[in-house]
Amino acid sequence: MLHGKLRIAPTCYHVLHLVPIMSAHEMNLLYDEGLKATDGSPAYEILPDPMVPFGLEKLGISQAMKEKSVDIALDVQSRTVFFQRARGADLYIIAGWRNQHTNVWVAPPHIKSLADLKGKRVGISDFNSIRHWAIQIQLKKAGLDLERDVEWVRIGVNSRLHMEAIRNGKVECAPVPPWYAEDLKKEGCNALVNPAEQYPDGRPERIIAATGRILEERPDLVKSFLKGLVRAYWFMRDMPKNHEYVNNLEKRLRLQTSDPEERVVTNSSRTARDLEAMPFPLDGKATGFVDMLKEEERLGELNYEVPAIEDVCAQDLVDEAFKELRDRKGLDAEYQRVRTIAQRWGY
Repeated sequence: MLHGKLRIAPTCYHVLHLVPIMSAHEMNLLYDEGLKATDGSPAYEILPDPMVPFGLEKLGISQAMKEKSVDIALDVQSRTVFFQRARGADLYIIAGWRNQHTNVWVAPPHIKSLADLKGKRVGISDFNSIRHWAIQIQLKKAGLDLERDVEWVRIGVNSRLHMEAIRNGKVECAPVPPWYAEDLKKEGCNALVNPAEQYPDGRPERIIAATGRILEERPDLVKSFLKGLVRAYWFMRDMPKNHEYVNNLEKRLRLQTSDPEERVVTNSSRTARDLEAMPFPLDGKATGFVDMLKEEERLGELNYEVPAIEDVCAQDLVDEAFKELRDRKGLDAEYQRVRTIAQRWGY
């Protein structure tokens, strides 16, 4: 902490990852849940710039947090924290961020299975992204060599670009949201993998991490942060009620970012369906670590002494935060709305 304020920063450069925390800030959710100083000022700071270059968080996140005096890191890949903890880093998983892999892997009509991708081009949003991670697991299961059997093609994070890359033959497989997958299937394309069906216990693609120091010294501030963040998750998925605000917030953030790809503001906004389908866990928890570690082992990524899950996760505060929010009668109507949405999507 600097000057007595909780310092929060994103790991990744993707603008979308800033939207929940900035919603919590602009809607006063963090402040209202107790992140306030004795003089009435906010007891937190949000650092909008990413802490490490994309793809390097596994090695650099703890050092970046130390140098920037960051207490809470947003959008961290869960495997990063296991790797860091194995090396003695003072870093713990305190909540979930994206707790399901939602994209369907779709191929053109002539590709019938993952095995058919041998010698073909596979589209990903970015190297070392969660989509890259997800399809590597599936290709490995299908018996393909990740280095020799496929050509990786970086398309970018926009799902519409992925869909067009399949249609125009730029790639033979790419991840798209389930509603786009249905459109492509009507055109004769094949859905090769539907990860959401494979992970009924959730998949901790990205999580919230905090230093052990802040958890020990100021658990009250961390719990206030978590209550505000969980409420932001509800807010983000409470569609169509908050559709206009969330879209406009994302556009504003894109105009402020330094990355040229992320700065592009398209004419087509996210639909209410796009936003309500975001896999932000309504209880704030990250789940599915056992399956995640098994798949990491299959990929050969666990070439270190893997710490026990209970030595990496410290989710007692998010449990308390969710319980306190659910005990508040004034929030029940909002929760019931988003609970219905979550039941419809299955996460």
